[in-house]
Amino acid sequence: MRVSDLLRASSSYLKQAGVEWSESESLKIFALACQKSEGEVRIWQAMDPEVSQVARSEEVSRFKFLLERRGKRVPLQHLAKAAPFASLDLEVGPGVFVPRPETEVMPQIVSDFLSKKPRARMADLCAGSGAVGLEVCRSCRVQCFSVEKMALPFRYLQKNIAKLRKGFFPGSRCIAVRANALLPSTLPFLASTLDCVASNPPYLSAVFQPEASFDPPEALFGGGESGMKFISTLLPVCYRLLKMGGLCIIEHESGQSEEVFSLFSRTGFKSVKTVKDLSGRDRFTQGVK
Repeated sequence: MRVSDLLRASSSYLKQAGVEWSESESLKIFALACQKSEGEVRIWQAMDPEVSQVARSEEVSRFKFLLERRGKRVPLQHLAKAAPFASLDLEVGPGVFVPRPETEVMPQIVSDFLSKKPRARMADLCAGSGAVGLEVCRSCRVQCFSVEKMALPFRYLQKNIAKLRKGFFPGSRCIAVRANALLPSTLPFLASTLDCVASNPPYLSAVFQPEASFDPPEALFGGGESGMKFISTLLPVCYRLLKMGGLCIIEHESGQSEEVFSLFSRTGFKSVKTVKDLSGRDRFTQGVK
């Protein structure tokens, strides 16, 4: 079988399984199985040699195994044991929330805000793998407290800090804190001292993508009929941690934007506004203490 035929057949298999970007993912999985770059596999596809000329039999077997797992909707990030996020390559796996591309707008907003602060401090609440706080640490000088409650995600958080700290902006530091972000006693020594609090909290009321079933439910479901219970409890904690003039930014479902906007205002935040993600959907709400 030629490389183009193999990729065409595997893409068709993934498409029938309901995978949205089947052609792209088929190529990614083949690259993963062969431990090659996607660019090299694209060259193979263009030159179209026999598969046996570019891949060993054990690599082809590994490809078929990974393809079958992806067909069962195991997230591609779990197969690769890594998730790209902005400039990061995060270690992820079963038991930790896989960061989504739509969240990448958040660390950019935070970095733009904190870059004007000489000794910026922030908290990343419900940090999971550490995506938001770690990306900010690469973009500007900041002391970031990444807060995560669950044991397994906290271990991933620690691994990612250790792995990525060499690439931090000079003077930046990320500190992993195992704590419940909803408790009023969270980070008591930082009350009224932070320049920014950011969070991608649980906010769903239901899940429609099979891949999401591999995320821990505690990272997905916000509680209540609309999934808003968690955010409504979290906002007063954010307000307490911020200094006057500090920024709070929260991710949420697009259909929750009006309710979150109202919660920000009732909590006491000023200059409240809704921010869209890269696909143009209402995804974040931010406000200033």
